[in-house]
Amino acid sequence: MSSKRQPNLSQHPQGVRRWVPRCCAATLSQLGLLLLCAAWLLPGLVGHAPWKGGDGDHFVQLWLLLQSDVAPQAAVATPPLYYWVAAVTAWLTSPILALPDGARLASGVFIALALFFVARTARTLYGAEAGWAAALTLLGCVGLLVRGHELNAYTAQFAAAAIMLYGVAGLPQNPRSGWALGIGATLMLLAGGAAEAALILALAGALSLLLEDYRSPAARRALLWGAGLALAASAAWLAYLATQAIPFVRVLNLERWLGGEGLRPGYFPGILAWYAWPAWPLAAWALYRGRRQWRTPGVVLPLGALAGLLGLYALAAHPGEEQGLILLLPLALLGSAGLFSLRRGAASALLWFALMLFGFMGLLLWAYWSAHDLGHPVRLAARLAKLGMTGVGELRPWALALGLVVTLIWVGFLARVDRSPLRPILVWTASLTFIWVLLMVLFQAPLDRRLSYVSVGEALAARVPPAACIQTHQVRSTQRLLLAYHSDRWLVPGDAGCDWLLRETRRNEPEPRVPDDWIKQWEGARPGDRFDHFHLYARRGQ
Repeated sequence: MSSKRQPNLSQHPQGVRRWVPRCCAATLSQLGLLLLCAAWLLPGLVGHAPWKGGDGDHFVQLWLLLQSDVAPQAAVATPPLYYWVAAVTAWLTSPILALPDGARLASGVFIALALFFVARTARTLYGAEAGWAAALTLLGCVGLLVRGHELNAYTAQFAAAAIMLYGVAGLPQNPRSGWALGIGATLMLLAGGAAEAALILALAGALSLLLEDYRSPAARRALLWGAGLALAASAAWLAYLATQAIPFVRVLNLERWLGGEGLRPGYFPGILAWYAWPAWPLAAWALYRGRRQWRTPGVVLPLGALAGLLGLYALAAHPGEEQGLILLLPLALLGSAGLFSLRRGAASALLWFALMLFGFMGLLLWAYWSAHDLGHPVRLAARLAKLGMTGVGELRPWALALGLVVTLIWVGFLARVDRSPLRPILVWTASLTFIWVLLMVLFQAPLDRRLSYVSVGEALAARVPPAACIQTHQVRSTQRLLLAYHSDRWLVPGDAGCDWLLRETRRNEPEPRVPDDWIKQWEGARPGDRFDHFHLYARRGQ
């Protein structure tokens, strides 16, 4: 009786490379896959103002730097790499794009770099066919979708970590991988990830003790070159900061590890179930398949990186979703290996889950479009108006036409996609991209009014003379600066002797009491916002 042959990871220097069949070819052409990546990357990066949340917070940092001519490394909590690149992309695209749109392209640049290097790492660890599998698995992660399309300084760390992992993976075969490791560590330092850089360098050193492939003289020389380059660049950077009297704690982003009041050790393990879907089930399957041959680079490198990062981030003060992008990299690598050994039933389950989930979401988006543009269903249209979606009942032909094109492309893709080991993750990622593009096509403009401070800034600009200043009370710093950008007026905190006063009240707070020499000129909020309310006053006699 013949039994099914199990993969023997020990017969190959890179271990799990034998999991990937040589006969596997890309389901789509290389150009088609590149177009899919572009369709994921570009929509949502441009065409809207800074939105409330992380997008607005990082834009405020950049705008302050551009207004004050202060070097990014000298600003509070501003690792410079992301803001250097954002300033360059904003300047290059300034003839055609607004400042937020041009700056937001920096996130696209770093996401593209991460995709390229995670694919190269997978090719090194598991074989040529695994490159696209890793890139598609990474793009399919739910947690990357929103955070990868906003101004997010942590995307710079994301790209730097991908470069470092590529450098570590190639140490046994390519002496030049040491340069990738060193350059990635330097970029990570400039991106505010000194702790992450030290962790990955330590992991590279540990591999030379654990795995035979990393004990060769060539691998050790490459590691020494990479570590030496990283140390030399770090020393030069720290020396420069010392000459400028810039605190190391600030520019190295060490505030993340200082102060224990905000520690939540279980935060990142708790969100990975949805944040890293579908990479983590594929990664778990890969580990199960390789449980008897775990001492291989394809298992130890991503698993060690994931375990180390989770341990490190357990010490992070005030953790947030945008900080956890790096965790997706080792999971995507392991997931690309697990994809090619996935059993037919599990592959079909992932495929049909994607079809049902995103098909339902697509129908839901079209129902919301009908309520928004056509006013039917009436109750849903009323709900959208209550939520602050502007333009309810006004048909937008271009949105309809583009939405139909996007939907037909998705349906045509599903009809033509070939059967292959890549098909489940390809359908998942393409369907996720379809939903994102459809959302942006149908609702980006209404969402922009809902999630940005443009409408409040326009109200201020319509009432306050250009040369006048507005003193603010109880208006948070980020809101004040976004309103200053959108209104092109000077907003200053506290009692600055201005002739205009802007006060903010929170939900259920009574109307503020002001002295008799102030006369109310306007009150309002962002469309649909029930939490923050603004009150504008003019000094009597204006």
